[in-house]
Amino acid sequence: MLIALEKKEKNISEYLLYMWQLEDLFRANHLDEKRIHEFLIHPLELNENKKAQIWDWYLDLIQKMRKQQLEKSGHLSELNEILAELNYLHQTLITVSRDPKYLEHYASAKAHLELLKSKSNKLHQNEVETALNGLYGLLLLRLKKREISDETEKAMASFSKFIAYLTAVYHKIKRGEISLPGES
Repeated sequence: MLIALEKKEKNISEYLLYMWQLEDLFRANHLDEKRIHEFLIHPLELNENKKAQIWDWYLDLIQKMRKQQLEKSGHLSELNEILAELNYLHQTLITVSRDPKYLEHYASAKAHLELLKSKSNKLHQNEVETALNGLYGLLLLRLKKREISDETEKAMASFSKFIAYLTAVYHKIKRGEISLPGES
């Protein structure tokens, strides 16, 4: 919970990846509260008060996942809303503000995005979600200590730069440091 709050404030893309990982951990434990407590809360080296706070937060997430029927797949609606905001910002940066630095990062990631979309058979996904899914897949490969090809590393580096720039703009807007064209 503490990590999630910090990530949400400082790096919204890392927050999404962190939350996707939690969703997957809950699913791997079949949303079974006893198992989740045993494997995810009990081993924490925190005081009981902090453990209780995290456990309450986990219970709330588990209940939301059940209510939204996310036992097998999908993401919490609040995460999908953030993803939609990021995609809206992405579209604005490439079509309205035409941010040159962003367009450069996007251009370098575009071919890799299209390839990943076709390989994953998720042609309906927006490009921000595709890039984040790619980065999440890389995270999983690293956690499993799997070999990562040079081509995959190159693609993920382009996704990382693209998403990092998008995330930085997102946070500047949230802090009121900049505004989108047409906003006052």
